Amino acid sequence: MAVNLALADAYSVDARRDPLGRTWVGWDRTASDEVLWAVNRGRWRLDERALTRERFATISYRGVVQIVAELEGYESVPADPKPGLKKALLGRVLAPGDPVRDALVGRLVGRQRNPVSYVDTSDVDSISAAERARTGPERGDHAFLVTNNPGLWAWNEDEYDEDVRTAAAGGIVRGQWSVGPRTGGIEPGDRVFMLRQGRDRRGIIGSGTFTSRVFQDAHWDETKPNDANYALIDWDALVDPEDVLPIERLKAELSDQHWEPQASGTSIRQEVRRRLEQIWAGHLGRPVSRRTARRQAWQLDPERRKQVEDAAQDRLMRHYRDLGWQVQDTRHGNPYDAIAVKGAEVRYLEAKGTETVGRAVIVTPGEVEHARKHPGQCVLGVLSDIEFTAAGDLVPNSGIFRMFDWCPEATDLVARSYDYTLNGQPLTE
Repeated sequence: MAVNLALADAYSVDARRDPLGRTWVGWDRTASDEVLWAVNRGRWRLDERALTRERFATISYRGVVQIVAELEGYESVPADPKPGLKKALLGRVLAPGDPVRDALVGRLVGRQRNPVSYVDTSDVDSISAAERARTGPERGDHAFLVTNNPGLWAWNEDEYDEDVRTAAAGGIVRGQWSVGPRTGGIEPGDRVFMLRQGRDRRGIIGSGTFTSRVFQDAHWDETKPNDANYALIDWDALVDPEDVLPIERLKAELSDQHWEPQASGTSIRQEVRRRLEQIWAGHLGRPVSRRTARRQAWQLDPERRKQVEDAAQDRLMRHYRDLGWQVQDTRHGNPYDAIAVKGAEVRYLEAKGTETVGRAVIVTPGEVEHARKHPGQCVLGVLSDIEFTAAGDLVPNSGIFRMFDWCPEATDLVARSYDYTLNGQPLTE
């Protein structure tokens, strides 16, 4: 079983009175999994004996599991203003690709008056740590179309306008969308494109990534007694219907795909998907991203993780050596990866590598503390968009390398250890 925490919509709290120093709690569809876990892990009335038995915790919203964390314990916090103590959970948020996370996200838990319930995890309890760490098979270029006909169901105009702005600024826009008659075949990480249908302004208006498998819930059309099939989606791009990628262009340039499906959930042909990504990126006026994940996720495969870490550190150290600095590898036993010296100048170097687009990276409390004690002397080098071959070997010289002044502010950190938002302009591209 997993303890489930059911969230309502986000609301403000007084940080001066909150034992965890929070300014808000609840569900915010623009917040990352790590932020939502950090602000909602406590305070709850939880049975200590039950907690000692549970390996996982889930966070649900509107009756659907959205986030899964592996528990590492709990802490007691004041129940203020009432006497007594409540519990705040300690744990690590699981990323897409973890089989436990992928099996539980999208699962229905129902809407109950008690915000604390339990989810049956008997189907995943037998998955070993080794199996969870194993890299899964390559799925290839799997992508799907979901549809929206404003004549049948219209997105709230004010909400949609805000979602367009959030996506344009690089933020998260979470959603749940019908996938029509499809009951399977969608996996977390698969691409999705929103096709606007109806009488006018038909074409692509959005793109994103599925974050769950298919699940059933009450039909979006309240007149229908049967359930509908859904999947959770993180949208990375949404445009105003006036800026739609026209269906006429899709038909002319991608004629191998049927662009007038009867329902959501249609698979996009692999050869079409690659060209569609290019056309869509050109329509948006920004480069194609090989991945839609914005934040560095914990890589479960230790060999792959080491290749990523080594590539980032080698790139950062090489940069300073090329500029005439004396560089020493100090990654073992120190809260920084290398030290560069030129005359009286000293720079502490911190390297982070990721296969994502790298809008945020994982940093530890020790790394943060050291950087704060040495303001102006710390540099963060980030190698993002690292690529691997089908055989699992890192592609030499792949990735995008950027350097930042490593001056972590509290507003840029999310407790995990931390996610550090890459703030300001890179020192170099």
